[in-house]
Amino acid sequence: MKKALLIFASLVTGVISIAQQDPQFTVSQFQNLVYQNPAMAGSNDAICGMLVGRQQWVGFGEEPRTFLFSTDAAFKDPWLGKQHGAGLTVLSDGLGQENTFIAKLAYAYRMKAGAGMLSAGVGLGYISKTIGSDWNPGDPGWDPSIPYNGITDGGFDFDFGLFYKIPKKLYVGLSATHLTATQLEKDFNIDLPGPGGNPITQEGVFNYRIDRTIYFTAGYQTQVFNPDWQIKPAVLIKSNIVSTSIDLAAVMEYREKFWGGLDYRFNDAIALMLGANFQMKGQNFGGGLLKVGYSYDYTLSEINQYSSGSHEIFVHYCFRLTPKIIREKHRTVRFL
Repeated sequence: MKKALLIFASLVTGVISIAQQDPQFTVSQFQNLVYQNPAMAGSNDAICGMLVGRQQWVGFGEEPRTFLFSTDAAFKDPWLGKQHGAGLTVLSDGLGQENTFIAKLAYAYRMKAGAGMLSAGVGLGYISKTIGSDWNPGDPGWDPSIPYNGITDGGFDFDFGLFYKIPKKLYVGLSATHLTATQLEKDFNIDLPGPGGNPITQEGVFNYRIDRTIYFTAGYQTQVFNPDWQIKPAVLIKSNIVSTSIDLAAVMEYREKFWGGLDYRFNDAIALMLGANFQMKGQNFGGGLLKVGYSYDYTLSEINQYSSGSHEIFVHYCFRLTPKIIREKHRTVRFL
């Protein structure tokens, strides 16, 4: 509990608190995560849905827990025949008594560029921060910037991104989230013990600024040994200018069915990634590609003295709507 309180205090103490970076992901961040780049909406040329669950620093006490749902689809407008993508993301990220909630829509305009598709996308949504009311700060017990009795505030969120993809060969993406750098500010009152046991009402102001975060991602796919084996190296750089996180990853895939690999996050963790792809049979909803993945992060910092590591799982499903085949009958001798 003490460790969690120290982390919590470091995040919110002060007249103006600076938000932490976007939630950390490992195995799922290499699956065209629309949350990080709205231009990825529709990049699979299908209708896709994804669920992600992550528990970070297990055993640390009130450790970060992240849940994400996203869906996106590619479509062509019937008037100009242009390619588009649209998506929806809902995220909940908790750390001790702090919780971040994000809901946003994504739109991408997609155009042919060489052998692949180039997309430009925007994300519009709502982001909120909640400080729980069940935290006991102890002595000395009063800081005018910390709402001990709980508070929630939210605001507008805006993202922008670019993405280029050649299917089954390479992809490159650049995006910026929280471009509005939304400033959350809310007054609050709290009753503190006074002389003779009489409560004294104190006024405080909760300030929280959401950091802009820049993402750069790139990946490549090529065969090794023989066509049954594919290797997929990838890089992800995430920065809010103050701090930067760099992931280098490589996955080996066998017959597009089973895969495994490693991810190295500089000065933070090394992760094992495992997964499988299942080609489902049937038409429309019943037929598509189901991906299931898991990662285990071993922490390289001093946190590993208190934590057994981090776990993450995802389920990703994509399918295409196929038009129903209409068999025509002709009553003429030409077709007998």
